[in-house]
Amino acid sequence: MIEYTTMPNPDDEKKYIIAERMVFDSIASFLHTDFFRGLMNGNTPRRCHNCGKFFLLLSGYNICYCLNTAPGETKRTCRDVGAHKKEARKEGKTPARLEYDKVYNRLKTRRARGKLSADEWNAAVALALEYKDKAEAGKISDFELKEIYEKM
Repeated sequence: MIEYTTMPNPDDEKKYIIAERMVFDSIASFLHTDFFRGLMNGNTPRRCHNCGKFFLLLSGYNICYCLNTAPGETKRTCRDVGAHKKEARKEGKTPARLEYDKVYNRLKTRRARGKLSADEWNAAVALALEYKDKAEAGKISDFELKEIYEKM
């Protein structure tokens, strides 16, 4: 049952506003209404890609991981570890991608230690990515790619 009533405006006590008042017969009808009102405002439930639990996706954000403590962790959340674990999985990666990952990590370490400048880093990563794309397209073999990457 929905009723409309007047009440004092919280910002200005001298003015009144019209408020909606709902009376529910059961908790189920309240939850049903609350769920669909949330959907109308852009809040939707989503399943976490890391732990599989549901969480509320707020409007404007496309988040894949919840803020619960991640399985097997004591302090870090699914949002902290989810993308890293997903990237670390090797299933479905081509041999070229696995080799590229090794070279990328090697270059990243050199950059962190100060052995590569920002421009050298960007050029090397772009070149490694170009070779990976050629190997995945079949223009060069995986063996040739590995030899090229060893020289980088």
